[in-house]
Amino acid sequence: MRGEKVVTVETLFEDPDGHLQAMLLSDWGGLDRKITRPRVQKAGLALAGFTKHVYGDRLQVLGLTEIDYLMSLDAERAGEVLEPYFAKQLCAVVLTRGLEPPERLFEEARKTKTPLFRTSLLSSTFIQRVTRRLETLLAPRASIHGVLMDVLGVGILLIGRSGVGKSEAALDLVLKGHRLVADDIVEVTVRPPDAIWGEATEFHQHHMEIRGMGILNITHLFGVAACRDNKKIEVVVELTESDGEDVDRLGTEGRVFPILGVEVPLVRIPLRPGRNIASLIEVVARNELLKVRGLDSARAFQAKVDARISNTAVEDRLPTTSSQRIPLSEVE
Repeated sequence: MRGEKVVTVETLFEDPDGHLQAMLLSDWGGLDRKITRPRVQKAGLALAGFTKHVYGDRLQVLGLTEIDYLMSLDAERAGEVLEPYFAKQLCAVVLTRGLEPPERLFEEARKTKTPLFRTSLLSSTFIQRVTRRLETLLAPRASIHGVLMDVLGVGILLIGRSGVGKSEAALDLVLKGHRLVADDIVEVTVRPPDAIWGEATEFHQHHMEIRGMGILNITHLFGVAACRDNKKIEVVVELTESDGEDVDRLGTEGRVFPILGVEVPLVRIPLRPGRNIASLIEVVARNELLKVRGLDSARAFQAKVDARISNTAVEDRLPTTSSQRIPLSEVE
């Protein structure tokens, strides 16, 4: 189940890649305040006194318009509009365009212990980047026992009981030129609106365990092109030893595998001696590419069968009495 996630202001602005280009202006703490929503807010009407829809757990952004407005006010009026705004116990306030905070804004932030940041980015650029980072940090997460592969650009998650041969099949796919994402433990997250992405844990990244051989470093063996860091999961392939009623013979059942509330297409491949599982998985990827383009082979075949049955049924209902037959002499 999806649990509510939170991220602290400090974690958000750690930003090791420097994409947010943010600098802390305050020195009074408050960095442990929680953010629970990926969407940010611009002050807008809140600076005119309408603070009903200001939410403290959403990051607040002040741009050129808001700062110019505050600068146009005298100190008393600025205090009147800022006091109810900061009374919402804001998690943090960010000034864009490298703007300097007005004195009264700085005072209200200090009074309420609200972290104050400044970025050189435009408001639109900063909002886009910080929203993307918040969506990643706040995304529901889970761990799945399986192997995630990039096969012909299609993210395929291999599942099945321990020792069924998932890693061996994945190794065969790597030998065919496909790419490993994660082996044994796949960390999955939901990205809006309903995409499931998977990646390896930091400890297991680029490694694979093969029974009888031990731990293999796929990057060292096959090069950096044999691995990738993450991939969207588009198909789940279950390797099963059962060849009974649970196997779809026609491919028209439309089975799904739920991951964090999102339904991902499921294909079951029964294992038998001599079957080339890697090649079958490759065909699953090719078939998925056709489905994305609107070509579903199984359903198209089923439609042909249904049409033939329908036509045969119509022919069977046509009258065939001798009175309706034309004598050969009349034809001559």
